[in-house]
This record gives sequence, structure tokens and C-alpha cells, in this order.
Amino acid sequence: MEKLKMPSDAQLMQIAIDDLNNSSVSVEDRQRALQELLILVEPIDNANDLNKIGGLAVVIRELNHPEPEIRKLSAWVIGKASQNNPLVQKQVLEFGALSSFVEEAIKALYAVSALIRNNFRGQQMFYAEAGDLMIQDILTNSSIDIRLRRKAVFLVGDLAECQLEAKDETELPFFSNSLFLKSLVDLMASPDLDLQEKALLAVKSLLLLKTTEARVFKEFCGLDVALDRMRQQLQGLMAEEFQRDYAVDVESLRSEVELIFHRKLGKVTHVPT
Repeated sequence: MEKLKMPSDAQLMQIAIDDLNNSSVSVEDRQRALQELLILVEPIDNANDLNKIGGLAVVIRELNHPEPEIRKLSAWVIGKASQNNPLVQKQVLEFGALSSFVEEAIKALYAVSALIRNNFRGQQMFYAEAGDLMIQDILTNSSIDIRLRRKAVFLVGDLAECQLEAKDETELPFFSNSLFLKSLVDLMASPDLDLQEKALLAVKSLLLLKTTEARVFKEFCGLDVALDRMRQQLQGLMAEEFQRDYAVDVESLRSEVELIFHRKLGKVTHVPT
């Protein structure tokens, strides 16, 4: 009796891709196909073969599927195949898939912001899921889409503002994390003016929290240097007709942050409200 021959990885990948190409396949079967691909593309040789058999374009197409689970699994497959693999990374970029990832990330961060705003249980769960590390990574990675970085900074400021309004709640630990604070202060030197302003607003709220230390802002984060650098930049913008009004408004905010900072350092006794 002839022994049954097990299908190769390439054949299994082709079967999964054929299922994804079949418009009559159910959502559950599409999920199964993507889950199989997620395992199959882990070896680098299989990942390199994915595009050869037409699978990469198919998986990228699934990033636009109406079902969130399909989009998530598709992203995982691409991420798994791309990991430490310059060839697949190049192929994914050539297909223009990066914009889809960015759009999904922006939507996801927007959803997170809406979910945990004024919701302290949600904020605790966000921290438990290492959400602060995700935010810090976005803040420190200059190659990330600027829209995503703006949303991340806005989320930090929003969380700090919520904390100020609910004085009885325990403050989230990452608000006093030196590296986290520095990543935010560093954005005050961003070439993107909108990101600069959002970072300044977030720093203002963080300075007002009980658990943040002025010494950390000064010695570790270099906030005094960042504020002075911003002052000089804004003075230059005030000389430009189309930037003058904006620069005046931001300088007012910058001056307020500076006073709050000095008060926290014990250098002044009054902060305007």
C-alpha cells in the first residue's frame, strides 16, 4: 500500500492563499487560512516564498477586509513574515502596505483614547497591558507617522488632565517614569509645530500632578533647556507674518508652563490661572 505523502509547507501556503482568494469562503475559513499562514511564514524560507506564490499581495489585500479580526490576522501574518527579513520588508513597502498599517494604528489609538478617557478602570487596564510602553515607543520613534505621534501625545495630556480632575484616584505609575517624561519633553524640539504644542500642553498637565518631580524634569529631562530653546524658536516665528499669531499664543502657553515648572522647583510663589 502506497504511503500517504504529507503536503509541503509551500503547498499548505498555496491552499491557504487559494482560500483567501475565494470570495465565497466564510469569515471563519478566512480566519483559519490566515492563522495557518501565521505559523507557516515563521521560517524565513517560507516567508521569502510568500510573495513568489502570490500570497503577499493577497494578505495585504485582506488588510482592507470589513471584519476587524481578518485585518488583525493579516497584519500579524505580514509582521511575522517581515520580522528581521529585509527582502519581505522591501516587498511590503513596494506594495504600499505601510499606509494601511498606519491608518489602522491611528484608528486603534483613537479608540483607546475614547475608551479610557475619564475611565479609571480602563486606564488601569491600559497600564496593565503595557500601554505606557507602547505610547513611549511611539513618542521616541521619529520614523513613526507624525499623525500617530500627535495622537499619542494628545492621549498622554488627556490622561494627565483626567488625573488632575479626579484627585482621589491613584495616579498611574508611568506619569512619574523618568524615561517616559523625557520622551515627551524631547518632543518640544520637534520640527512639527503641532506636535510641539501638544507636547507642551501635556507637560503642563504632568507638572501639575503630585507624583511628578521638578528635579526629574530639570536634571533628567532638561525641561529648562527645552523651554528656553522653544522661546528662541517662537521669537523667530513672531517675525514671520503668517506665523505671528500662532507664535504669540504658544509663547503664552510656554511662559505659563515655565512658571508652573519654576513653582514646582520652589523658585516662584505664584502661578497665573
